[in-house]
Amino acid sequence: MKLFGRSSGYWLFWLSAIYVCVAVVNLFVYKFTEAEYIQAVWLLVLSLPLWIKPLADYLNMQTLWEK
Repeated sequence: MKLFGRSSGYWLFWLSAIYVCVAVVNLFVYKFTEAEYIQAVWLLVLSLPLWIKPLADYLNMQTLWEK
């Protein structure tokens, strides 16, 4: 098993891990922004392969207009 594979599952896993770390730091250590902003950025970054063709190709995915 590779830790940094090139698939949408790895993209979802690692972005979610980063999201949890940032949210925990924001909640328990140092509040630097509201939780809604962290969630909005997470959703935006999570959807990037659907909109950016080179990133979708790297992750072996299809963009929305290729379906």
